Amino acid sequence: MVAYELGKVPRVLVGGEAVAGLSGLVRGLGGTSVAFVVDPVVLKGGYLERLQAVLNGTGSAVYPVPPGEPTVGVVNQAASTVRSLIDPVVVGVGGGSALDTAKQVAGVLAAEHPIEHYLLCANPWVGRRPIIAIPTTSGTGSEVTRTCIVSDAEDRKLWTWGDELLPDVVILDPSVATTMPAWVTASTGLDALVHALEAATGQRRNPISAGSALQAIRLVLEHLPTAVQQPSNLAARQGMQEAALLAGLAIDNCGTGIAHCIGHALGTLYHIPHGIAVTVALEATLAWNVEGNEAGYADAASCFGVPPKRLPQAFKKLLRASDFAEAVKGVKAGRMNANAVASTMQAPENQPMWKNNVRVPGEAEGLKLARKTLEVWQSYRG
Repeated sequence: MVAYELGKVPRVLVGGEAVAGLSGLVRGLGGTSVAFVVDPVVLKGGYLERLQAVLNGTGSAVYPVPPGEPTVGVVNQAASTVRSLIDPVVVGVGGGSALDTAKQVAGVLAAEHPIEHYLLCANPWVGRRPIIAIPTTSGTGSEVTRTCIVSDAEDRKLWTWGDELLPDVVILDPSVATTMPAWVTASTGLDALVHALEAATGQRRNPISAGSALQAIRLVLEHLPTAVQQPSNLAARQGMQEAALLAGLAIDNCGTGIAHCIGHALGTLYHIPHGIAVTVALEATLAWNVEGNEAGYADAASCFGVPPKRLPQAFKKLLRASDFAEAVKGVKAGRMNANAVASTMQAPENQPMWKNNVRVPGEAEGLKLARKTLEVWQSYRG
């Protein structure tokens, strides 16, 4: 018998019509104003105006999140921008970076401490403002997780965690995802796949969360290639939003593994976009993970319709169907060093992922996996 605990799940509203009720949702959460924390792409596309139009005069402030992943400076500045609002509900609109920023802003608003006070669970949260999450990409699952990513002043990719970071309400509106570029659709969708696969096979896996993870894999396989090739296909967009949410629920309870450990190292050292980094890392490590752990991968492999030993090849087939190579080509990165990657993989902030992997590597194996990842990376770069 294995003992485990499952986290709470926010209220989830699926479908574009849910946006029309935003004003009522804000009032229901005790809010008298709205602090919008939004992706810059949202500002360009006119979606924010659509949200503001249904607020029925409710006061609001807007903080556009700069490009890239959250930093301590961004979170603190966002909190400062909206702190003057009375009883705000924080509404995050965007990809994982915007949602992670919004969630951490909601926590920072509860006290005078900056976000640095909470890094790596150094101190408990003292509360937070209510949160509504509207994801515009389909990958991170941040809308249903208690973990947020943020880089500190030394450019280390760190995290914050707590029940306080879980949104109260999630709105999945597939229409907002239709303007995503193909490379973003591919890389974020593959991030959801990596989440699901690592959650279903890691040390902290459990039967209930595995159900969410396996369904997420099925949805990605069904909908990601279509979403990449037919960006206006609402059924595919909704399927990917559902996949990302299910994978988010799975990692919130089961964690991630070595692909995310390597991916975070690549993000810290070379600022590789997260979805691309973890996908390359999974391609590099999947065969090593499956070796000797075929039984643990049987359910996931069955979603692909292959035996466990054929899973690495089936994953590569999905990458080709999703035009992943095109996503990698657009990334600017300098010369990479395997020793630096391996060292960063073992940093304290990355140890939970290292230790949760289905096959926990030793130091020498970590370096081997780092080297393999850079080989795969270079194969895409030519």
